[in-house]
Amino acid sequence: MATADRTPEQNEIPANSPEGELETTLPMDSKVQQSEPAGANKLPATKLGRIWTATIFGLVVLILLIVFIAQNQDQVTLNYFAYQGQVNLGLALFFAAVGGALVVAIAGVARVIQLRATAKKQRKANKR
Repeated sequence: MATADRTPEQNEIPANSPEGELETTLPMDSKVQQSEPAGANKLPATKLGRIWTATIFGLVVLILLIVFIAQNQDQVTLNYFAYQGQVNLGLALFFAAVGGALVVAIAGVARVIQLRATAKKQRKANKR
C-alpha cells in the first residue's frame, strides 16, 4: 500500500506492518456517501409519457370548457350573412374557438407541407 493512498487514520499505523494487522475502520461520525449525478434517478422522457401528459392536460381543459358552457346558458342571436339563429352563448363561443383552431391547424399543415417539400428538394440536390 502506498503512503499517498492512506487515510489520516491509516497514517497512524506503520507502513511496514503486515496486512493482517491493519485495521480498516472509519470513525463513527463519518458517513460514506456515494455521489450520484443530478437526475440519475429520473426516468427518461418517452413518447408514451408525453402522450399521457397531453391526455391529462386535454381532460383538464375539457372539464374547464364544460364548466364554461354550463355557466353561459344565455340565449343569443347569431347573424351570419343572411342566416340568423338563437344559440347558447357558451356553445357559440365554443364553435368560434373550434373554428379558430381549425384555421390555425390548416395554416400549420400548409407550413409543414411546404417545409417537407423544401427539404426533399435539398436532399435531391445534395445527392447530385
